Amino acid sequence: MSSDPFFVTPKIKKRKPMTSGDVTSNGKKVKTQNGENIPQTKERVTRSKKKLADEKIDQEEKNLSSEDEIGPGGIDDMDFDNDNDEEEKSDEDENNMETPTEKRRRLAKQYIESVKKELDAAEFDAAEIDRDLIAERLKKDALEQTGRAHRIIADTFSFPIEDSNVKSGRHELTVTCVAVAENGQIFYTGSKDASIIKWDLVSGKKLHTFPGGRKEVKNFDGHTNHVLSLAISSDGKYLASGGIDKKINIWSVKENKLLKCFTQHKDSISSLAFRKGSNQLYSASFDRTIKIWNIDELCYVDTLYGHQDQIMSIDTLSRERCVSAGARDRTCRLFKVIEEKQLILRGDVKVVKRDNQTFMEDSIDVVEMIDEDNFLSGGNSGTISLWNIGIKKPIFVYRLAHGIESEGTIPLAYWITSLAIIKYSDLFVSGSWDGNIRLWKIANNFKSFVPLTQITMIGFVNSLKFATVIDEKVFLLAGIGQEHRLGRWQKIKKAKNGWRLIELPLKKKEE
Repeated sequence: MSSDPFFVTPKIKKRKPMTSGDVTSNGKKVKTQNGENIPQTKERVTRSKKKLADEKIDQEEKNLSSEDEIGPGGIDDMDFDNDNDEEEKSDEDENNMETPTEKRRRLAKQYIESVKKELDAAEFDAAEIDRDLIAERLKKDALEQTGRAHRIIADTFSFPIEDSNVKSGRHELTVTCVAVAENGQIFYTGSKDASIIKWDLVSGKKLHTFPGGRKEVKNFDGHTNHVLSLAISSDGKYLASGGIDKKINIWSVKENKLLKCFTQHKDSISSLAFRKGSNQLYSASFDRTIKIWNIDELCYVDTLYGHQDQIMSIDTLSRERCVSAGARDRTCRLFKVIEEKQLILRGDVKVVKRDNQTFMEDSIDVVEMIDEDNFLSGGNSGTISLWNIGIKKPIFVYRLAHGIESEGTIPLAYWITSLAIIKYSDLFVSGSWDGNIRLWKIANNFKSFVPLTQITMIGFVNSLKFATVIDEKVFLLAGIGQEHRLGRWQKIKKAKNGWRLIELPLKKKEE
């Protein structure tokens, strides 16, 4: 049964809301958002449809341009292999079509490009090498500053040493101390005649004399008694001298004049040492104290206490610390200035029996630092001791290093009167009055040392220093006298008061 149209509910069509751009097809006026009535004509309707079509075309052109740039689907969908194959095919076609001249030109260009690449690679390697060298130098400097850099040089010298390698100079009385500038151009000698003489190291000529004065003279620019110690600053600007007159004199190396005189010590000045790379000065005295001075400002800084007897020797390197020898308190002390601490290292007191004679460590008279962690000491028992600051006792002891003196009624050991070492190396020397300067080699592990050779030297070897000149020659400077630097209890008449400069020859390449 067909439904009656009368009973069918008609569908109501919803009209879309009108906007300002909407128009009707019958040309009636509609209101826009600003309330104006716009007549709707066929021309306006056609124009609006055309505008919509133009916008659609513009959008399609944009889509096509984006596809041309990265391809449809994005960069991940691109086929690179296909492109390379096509390029290779095109290159082959071009090569087949080129003339012999064009081929030679193309091969020449390729060769030039390959050479350029090799040169660029070589420059890169050179830069790498430069960086490696700089890094190695910085590492070496850092190791030296921390006291961990060592040079193995003892086996590079040729022995024995000929007399032609020895120069000499004279003093009126016993030479008690020597000092060498780090640049290896000049050196100084001090004597019991209270004078200090400046010398040229290469030629051995006398350059200047700072004369000594009499004890009765109060205001005198110099020393009025025995000079016991000399030290030159690392920059070569200042010379410090000290002696029995209890004065520390600071001299200008360039102008050869006195800059300052310190009189704070209450007894003789036995030893002086400049901190490496600085103008900080350490002074040791028989008054059992160590004083610190700022030579840049020419002023006193601090006093270090601890020793129970006269301080005989002192040495320092780069760090703000020093090692000292306390004579009959039989201790070496490491003073840590910044930390305000000190380490006490007690000497070897074991009895040594030889030829039915007994020898015992009675006094530690000289110290010499190898590096920041190791040092050497010597005393009146003839013993040379090797120390490490981490151990309170010597790690190695060489007794009677210069033998026994048998001329007197009572046999005595030859004292160790002086020590010197090429800093941060394995070579050191020792002096006494047995007629020889002895050279020693330290083991690589710094746990022992052995004798290398000896150099004949008549007299008391009161002071020893190494010097290195510009062309890397190594010299040993010795201060020689008929008497010990601290007394007159013994005299060697055959000896000549003065200095000896010994060149240590290097081995030839054939050796």
